[in-house]
Amino acid sequence: MKNTTILVLQGPDGTTADLAPVVAAAHAAQGRLCVMHLGPVPLLTFTMTAAPYAVPVIPESWIEKRNEMAKRLSVKQSETRDHLVKEGLTGEVSTLCVEPAAMHDQVAIRALFADLSVVQNSLRSDSNAFDNVVYGLLFEAPGPVILNAEARKNALAPETVMIAWNSSIHAARAVRAALPFLKSAKEVLIASFDADPSRYGDGDNPGADLATWLSHHGCTVTVEEYVTGRKSTAQAIEARAQEHNVDLVVMGAYGRSHWSERFFGGTTNAMVKQQGMPVLLAH
Repeated sequence: MKNTTILVLQGPDGTTADLAPVVAAAHAAQGRLCVMHLGPVPLLTFTMTAAPYAVPVIPESWIEKRNEMAKRLSVKQSETRDHLVKEGLTGEVSTLCVEPAAMHDQVAIRALFADLSVVQNSLRSDSNAFDNVVYGLLFEAPGPVILNAEARKNALAPETVMIAWNSSIHAARAVRAALPFLKSAKEVLIASFDADPSRYGDGDNPGADLATWLSHHGCTVTVEEYVTGRKSTAQAIEARAQEHNVDLVVMGAYGRSHWSERFFGGTTNAMVKQQGMPVLLAH
């Protein structure tokens, strides 16, 4: 998609080499690349001085850790700015050094005017930070999110795309968000798992209407139905994606409560945690 703005979320151990796929995508789209270096810091706990004034006292150890992280991010910011200049790309480079629980709304604000957000695996070193960033991008920002772009060299310029289709509004939003990728791909596979044709009124063959719509956009489409058997839906999605050697999986995210999936498990939660397959998510 021409003139795309891509937002990249990178952890404190991320490198300029990690940016290679998104740099290539930005060049191909004549787009802008905005990089945000995230540094999670420990939860702040403080004590109170004695009455009557009771002034809060912030531990020096916390201040030291916060300042150390801020310095690390500042170095990363300078390196990335130099790298983008060298690559001839426009954009901006910023840092965010806060507790993980405060990250979701901050990254969501940055993503408001991005066409696509890419969360890099260097952020997975802090699972709380990673989860909060993904939550903020999915629930508080308008664009799609791509995870594990590092896992396939063509993840951001996919030749083969698999849509995990269940006829839901979330899946439909993901397909619309992924339309530029689908139109440029050589092959699009619409995969339904344990399909229930009567549930959403999607006709006798779930995915057929979607295939007609995508074909009208010029996509080369195949529709397949799969039975998960003893596998979970997430495991079945990964297995079929590996079998067809797809570059990107497209799926709706959190069709049921985010907290329900987080505590009891679910397809979205499992696909967010896996690192072997690039996946585009939209809620």
